[in-house]
Amino acid sequence: MPEYRGRAKPPCHGRMAARSSPLVTFRLIRLSSPATALCLLAATAPMAEAADVQFDGWYRARMRMYDTLSLNRDLAESEGTSWYAQHRLWLKPKFLITDDVAAFAEIRGLDGVYWGDQPTQTVDGVTTAPPTYEERGLTAPTDAADGQDPLRDLTLWRVWGEARTPVGTFSFGRMPLHWGQGIWLNDGLCDTCDYGDTSDRLRWEALVQKQIWVSAAVDVDAEGFLNDADDTTAYDVSAAWRDETLETGLWATWTRAPSRDFNLVSLDANFDATLGRIHAATEVVGQFGGGTLSNGINDAQITAVGAVLTAGLDLSPWNLQVEAGFASGDGDDRDNRLRVFTFDRDHTVGIVLFEQVMPVLGASVATEANGGRDFDAALTSNAVSNALYAKPTVRREIIEGLWVEQSAIGARTAKVPDSFGSRRSYGMEFDTTLRYRALEHFEAAGTFGAFLPGTYYRDYSDGTYDGFDAPVFAGQLQLRVDF
Repeated sequence: MPEYRGRAKPPCHGRMAARSSPLVTFRLIRLSSPATALCLLAATAPMAEAADVQFDGWYRARMRMYDTLSLNRDLAESEGTSWYAQHRLWLKPKFLITDDVAAFAEIRGLDGVYWGDQPTQTVDGVTTAPPTYEERGLTAPTDAADGQDPLRDLTLWRVWGEARTPVGTFSFGRMPLHWGQGIWLNDGLCDTCDYGDTSDRLRWEALVQKQIWVSAAVDVDAEGFLNDADDTTAYDVSAAWRDETLETGLWATWTRAPSRDFNLVSLDANFDATLGRIHAATEVVGQFGGGTLSNGINDAQITAVGAVLTAGLDLSPWNLQVEAGFASGDGDDRDNRLRVFTFDRDHTVGIVLFEQVMPVLGASVATEANGGRDFDAALTSNAVSNALYAKPTVRREIIEGLWVEQSAIGARTAKVPDSFGSRRSYGMEFDTTLRYRALEHFEAAGTFGAFLPGTYYRDYSDGTYDGFDAPVFAGQLQLRVDF
């Protein structure tokens, strides 16, 4: 829904207020962050109409260590202990021009850049993930010298405008996509997110009655109408009921690429409710269609289903939660009938399983392009795919602002060919987290995890490798400031 509807025009979170007119005036309270500096520039830019500018944003520093993602310490090419730290800055300036017209932008800075590294870097390629059948991940602008290198120092990620009219609100531009629990469409703005779904789109949205929202949109996911060689376009409709305690709705998308005779219908139902101390949410996605895929598979027939269910009970100072997920698998990997569903990569379950590619080996020749890593032996990717999993979590507040969390993850394949034999279990992961939230706008979380490989890894055998059975020990520290 429009973000400025019914709101008073706010200042830049109390740091600066500005109105732009032929004679520009502004009040500077303090200049203590990049967001404030950008807000000052925006305020002093000439505009034909008066406008208020508001900034949202956060900065996250995340450190991780793994021993060992190779799942085998005896191999000569075992990666051993790997560790790294990453930056991520997100800024969202909002230009509230009138009560009915606004413009929004999202800016990423040092996004995924490793500490001690340069802003521009090549992303490691991983080809083990099953196809997702849809192309909605428009990336950031790339370096002119190397089209494979996204700009990561400071990049205009998304920008769009909104206009409220008597017949509804129209939005247009490069916009984030999010629905439900984010297992299919995820805007990439959660605490653990790294990617984000984006589309160039034109959307209409209207409020019917008092709680019912309806919308329709056209998405240009690639070159669209301008290039017959890559003409993927999507048409969306949605309806949702929203009030203070309940949200439920259905999103339907028809994705088509005439040049490849590709058509895909995606249906996504969402339910989220809070009743006193009880919270429950679920999302179910079905994808049906076929045609020639962008990766070259011809005459594909697609039927894939994914679902997630979370339920929580608040018994302060205790909090109990359970999450269960399902991503359909394929019992025959030799035909053109595709059944595998893959969650969005930003839906995080643990810090090892479905979060890290496994097994990862050390490259025989380390280069800047491969980062010293070899993914040729990888069996699973960094997303929930062909899986059935459950994750119970127990939280307790030890002292004010300090929480301890214990979770366990058990996962197995949804369906695999008979040739896999007993290779059905992905294994178990155990995570312990200390989370500090005593200071406003600041959060620190430290996690220690252990992953025990299941038969899917342990019983793997080919002419080169004979089983990956070593446990993985992992640690993560995440620091975040919101403003």
